[in-house]
Amino acid sequence: MRGFGRWQKGMGFAPGFWLRAFVLVALSKKELHGYELLNMIDEYFPEFCFCKGLSGMGTGYRILRMLEMEGLIKSRWETGEGPAKRVYSLTSEGEKAKEEILEYVKEMKDRIERFLEFAGGKEV
Repeated sequence: MRGFGRWQKGMGFAPGFWLRAFVLVALSKKELHGYELLNMIDEYFPEFCFCKGLSGMGTGYRILRMLEMEGLIKSRWETGEGPAKRVYSLTSEGEKAKEEILEYVKEMKDRIERFLEFAGGKEV
């Protein structure tokens, strides 16, 4: 596994891992405005709570810009009623990265389940 962006296999499940993974998975389902995407993260991962308030939103948008600079997502401006909005979507590289992440999470899930089975009383 080559990893995606700054994340590499073996780095574990730090909050940054989940945020990046969530963005890639969400954008594989449909295009989203930044505000919409950051609210989804807050809904599914409230423990990160970085999306609250103006400074938190700034952090969220920095993550989106970083993923865009890495070529994993792309954006375009949508104009219409009200102010213009940036709409994000997944690139083909982002799709590959998402698949690698899902594979890694499934591997780790299996390891965690085996560990918990062992810790729960299985004799050595």
